[in-house]
Amino acid sequence: MATLTDSRPMILDERFDASVSRPVARWMARGLHRWGFSADQVSMIAAGLGVSAGLCFTGSGLWPVLGGLLLLGMVVTDCADGEVARLSPPSDKPWRGRMLDGVADLATVLSVHIAMVVVLARSGIVIGGYPLGVFEAFLLVVAGFVSFSWKSSVVDDVKQRLKPVSIDRDLEQYRDQKKTLFEKLLFLMLVNYVKTAERLTGQGRPGGYEVFRQVAIVGPSHHLVAIAVAGILSPIAPTLYLTYLLLTIGPGNLYLWGVLYRAGR
Repeated sequence: MATLTDSRPMILDERFDASVSRPVARWMARGLHRWGFSADQVSMIAAGLGVSAGLCFTGSGLWPVLGGLLLLGMVVTDCADGEVARLSPPSDKPWRGRMLDGVADLATVLSVHIAMVVVLARSGIVIGGYPLGVFEAFLLVVAGFVSFSWKSSVVDDVKQRLKPVSIDRDLEQYRDQKKTLFEKLLFLMLVNYVKTAERLTGQGRPGGYEVFRQVAIVGPSHHLVAIAVAGILSPIAPTLYLTYLLLTIGPGNLYLWGVLYRAGR
C-alpha cells in the first residue's frame, strides 16, 4: 500500500468502504475464492445486485426496502472482486478485470437512476405549484446522473495517481496485446474512460492525498449508500430520492468544484 512521508498508510477508499465494505469484502473474498469464483464473476454478481436493486425500487410496498438492501450488498461486493483478484494468480490482462468492474458500476448506476425517473414521475410531487411529471423527472435524474459521473471520475482519477501501481497508467503496454473482439471493446472503453476522467478532473489535474480525502466525501460509494437509504426509507418518506438529487446537483457539485478550485490555485 502507498504511504505518506511520515510512514502513515494512505487509505485509498471512501470512508464507508474503509469502515464497512472493505472488511466485509475481505471476509467474502476468502469464501468466494475457496468456492472457485473468479474476480470477473464477482464483478458480474455485483452488477446483478445493482440492476436488481433498481428493479426493486420501482415496486410497491416493501420492494424498495429490498432494493436498498441489494444496493448496499452491491457496494460491498464491488470491493470483493478486487479482494478475490488479490487471492488469485496474477492475470496477463489486468485491464480486463478493471473494465468489467467499471461495467458493473455503470449497470448499477444506470439501473438506479432509471428507477428514480419511474418513481418520481408517479409520485405526484408538486414543486412550486407545478407537478413533477415524466419529463421533469427525466431532466432532474439526467442531471443527477451527470453529477454522479463527474464526481466518480474525479475521485477515481485522483486515486489512481496515488496508487503505487495503476493499470490506468500502464495501458500503453497492453495496446498491442492479443485480444478477442469483446476484449478489444473493453480495452477501448477503458482507454476512453481514463482520458475522460483526466479531463473531468480539470485544468492542471489537482491531486494528492489531502485532495483525495476531500473529494472522496462525494465519491460513488457514498452516493450509492445515500440512494440505498432513500430506497429503504421510501415507504415512509417517498420524497427522499428527490432530496438526494437536489443535494448532489446543488451543494454536492459546488463542494467538489470548490475543492478542485482551491487545489488548483
